[in-house]
Amino acid sequence: MSLPEQTYGRNMESRIQQSKVFGFDAETYYAKNYSVRTLGVDRYVADKRFDCYLVSFWGPHDEFVGHPKDCPWERFTDCVWLSHNSRFDRAVFRRLQELGIVPPSIQPIEWHDTAALCVYLQAPRNLEGGAKQLLGVTPDKSVRDLMKGVDWMQAKLLLEEDRVLEYALNDARLACQLWLAHSVKWPADERTLSLLTVEQGEYGIQLDSERIRLGIQILTTQRDQSAQCLPWYGREKPTSAKALAHACRERNIPAPPSTAEDDPGCDEWEERYGQQAPWIRHIRNWRKSNRMLKVLETMRDRCRADGSLPFSLKYFGAIATGRWSGDAGLNLQNFNREALHEVDPRRCLIARPGHKLIIADLSQIEPRVLAWIAGDHELLEKIRNGLPIYQAHAETSMGFTGGDLKKEAPRRYLLAKCRVIGLGYGAGGKTFQNLAKTYGLTISYSEAKGTVDDFRRQNPKILAVWSSLEKSMRQQHEQTFFMQLPSGRLLRYFGVHAFSGGITAATERGGRRFKWYGGKLTENLVQATARDVFAEGLLRIHRAGIRILWTVHDEVICEVPEDSDVTPDVVSELLAQTPEWMPGLPVDAEASESQAYCK
Repeated sequence: MSLPEQTYGRNMESRIQQSKVFGFDAETYYAKNYSVRTLGVDRYVADKRFDCYLVSFWGPHDEFVGHPKDCPWERFTDCVWLSHNSRFDRAVFRRLQELGIVPPSIQPIEWHDTAALCVYLQAPRNLEGGAKQLLGVTPDKSVRDLMKGVDWMQAKLLLEEDRVLEYALNDARLACQLWLAHSVKWPADERTLSLLTVEQGEYGIQLDSERIRLGIQILTTQRDQSAQCLPWYGREKPTSAKALAHACRERNIPAPPSTAEDDPGCDEWEERYGQQAPWIRHIRNWRKSNRMLKVLETMRDRCRADGSLPFSLKYFGAIATGRWSGDAGLNLQNFNREALHEVDPRRCLIARPGHKLIIADLSQIEPRVLAWIAGDHELLEKIRNGLPIYQAHAETSMGFTGGDLKKEAPRRYLLAKCRVIGLGYGAGGKTFQNLAKTYGLTISYSEAKGTVDDFRRQNPKILAVWSSLEKSMRQQHEQTFFMQLPSGRLLRYFGVHAFSGGITAATERGGRRFKWYGGKLTENLVQATARDVFAEGLLRIHRAGIRILWTVHDEVICEVPEDSDVTPDVVSELLAQTPEWMPGLPVDAEASESQAYCK
């Protein structure tokens, strides 16, 4: 499981044409109420307040820093451009072209994101942290604080200061140096996935504006009605912990551990005290309604004139596993799976006129990967022969010998499903009890604990994976633990500290340390491997000329013309192919077509 890091990437390109590589950076006006975080990249650059007052290029043989009107753009066209967070710099550049400041003929031949390069190597995404960890230099960001809220007149004064010009040029320089030093460690397919992630956000998703309008109206009413049912309405915020505690004391009951919608402790509290304190239901409804309302309002506010929603996703948002995550105040990875008050934000995302969506996702990819890693050939063979994975598990690990498990024993089927989903990574009895409840299966703690013990007795190969990984990590005390995935990618755990009470290490270079154990390491290994299986499928779909709008975990959403020959079966077949590096892994996918995003 352990490899020296210097061997990684040895088959990548051996040299780069340095004279054609330039870091590019843009500095723009921003203020407290006008920023990418509040508006999103595309609305930010389209705003009338937009002002790019400084651009910089840096390469091994040429450089420029100054106002974009003074930039010799022709010197840098048809070259490779590198930006740290290219989604932003690309939007700024295109806006400058729309404004006539940059000639339309100016184009890079490639444009790579060095922030994506950093996170692939498990370094911090921000330029300061990435440069520190990968280049050994710490850029001074204090000048950046001077530039917040700077208008053009003030910017003209700042541009006369050498430290401001040097700051801007240094960002371009660091982006280029990161690329020159480390790009050989970033595989070409991963670069393509990074670029696809950026382009998906730029292309955007069509919105059902009328559905959004009605949803906002319904959720606003629900939220306000819940607020009015609280004893402290009009005096404190609906979510005031102080007001809630006071109301509970008046009823002589304890305050709930939290009011989060997904907190099992609050569920238990509500079951016990809900009749005495009906306001807890209203607090939770207020939270749920308000959360979904903010999503719809953000979608509405960021909608472009053509009715489409631009967005951002983070390539390698989960720095160890490589999964994507949401960005810039709108998380397309985390929409509610269920409608609330008959409002479903997912159905607000629709196909463009004359098009349809094809939605496909890998079927139970994580437990299949876990079985392959553990060498559970009996389970894998049953799945390859067409048996659903939950029934296959029931037959190999629960003693089921009947016919159709789901029809004959629905409760046992649900228990098998919860076992497969929840017990492969070392969960205990209480965690499993709470997970089962989320799937509609109510069991006692003793039954949950007994189920955990039975799963471990019946699946010694999985426990062997836990043990092997934990032992291997312990052996790397005060070093970096390298875990090689079946795909060849490495997961790195920095600064391992093994002691009698456990193991700690960081998954981000120079980052926060976490506790690790065999089950948690196995979860990382499985999720990262499943991500790589999915990523290969994405690339096949892309190379087949099918437009990918965005992805959600193991799900891909495509958009094709109504009269296209591309069908759900075509997308499923492209997505679900066994990788050469995991022979024998049964990969399957389900797909459907729709006019709106749905499950």
